[in-house]
Amino acid sequence: MTGTMLAVLDDVESGAATIRTIAARAERIGARLLVYLLTPGPLAAPELAPFGVLYLPDQMLQADSEEQVAKLRSALTGLPVDIDIRGLFDDVAWLAGDMRRARPIADLAMVGSHETWAIPYLYRRVTEMLALASGGPLAILPPGRSLTTVKHAVLAWKASTEAVRALHDLVSLLEPGARVDILSCGDRPTHDDDARGHGAVAAYLEHLGFEVGSVWLEQRYDVAEQLQTHALEIGADLLAAGAFAHSRLRELVFGGVTAGLIGETRIPVLLSR
Repeated sequence: MTGTMLAVLDDVESGAATIRTIAARAERIGARLLVYLLTPGPLAAPELAPFGVLYLPDQMLQADSEEQVAKLRSALTGLPVDIDIRGLFDDVAWLAGDMRRARPIADLAMVGSHETWAIPYLYRRVTEMLALASGGPLAILPPGRSLTTVKHAVLAWKASTEAVRALHDLVSLLEPGARVDILSCGDRPTHDDDARGHGAVAAYLEHLGFEVGSVWLEQRYDVAEQLQTHALEIGADLLAAGAFAHSRLRELVFGGVTAGLIGETRIPVLLSR
């Protein structure tokens, strides 16, 4: 059961449609929806963030935030869901930290993909915070996609605590009798009972009444791209994966599946840690 859902955005014009999509999920499961609208101080250009900040007195920034919240409330008028809209305003470099310190308690956080955000830097910081430090799972929705119902999902499997958490979080979103394809990239274990394999995961899901498939792909290129391509090809509603954190230096040099899924989201993605 999902009692409270959290949604975050930084732009009413491009983000309101995503909030309506998220609200449809909240309505279906009878959840309360908590929305945070982030209002950063003015920038010389969005792509320059966190640099290029232009000074604006706090009183004016607060007034701007309140105006944007009122605009979002108007855009969401009539939604048949219990919705609480709150505004946060600050320098763009601090907003993700402000969001973290607010400590909103929710069973599931959801955001639109990077196309629905006005400031790419803020999108990266907020999604990173929600995926790694919010205490719950994060779902990212690309434009035109929905999580109102999840009848077919792909679970990206790598034997780890994060992947097990993704498994549990995924189960809470699935429709009864849904299909789950367990997907790994790389060499397949020689023995079916190998702890790195899919056997225990499949048994767990089948016991819960789900239809299960098992897929191993040869790793040929970027894993995040490979996972999403396969999920799209088989018509899945959702791709679930563990969220893995690296040091800033390693992330910069080597990248990572989590960073790839956040940076270019082509299918609804659920990240768990």
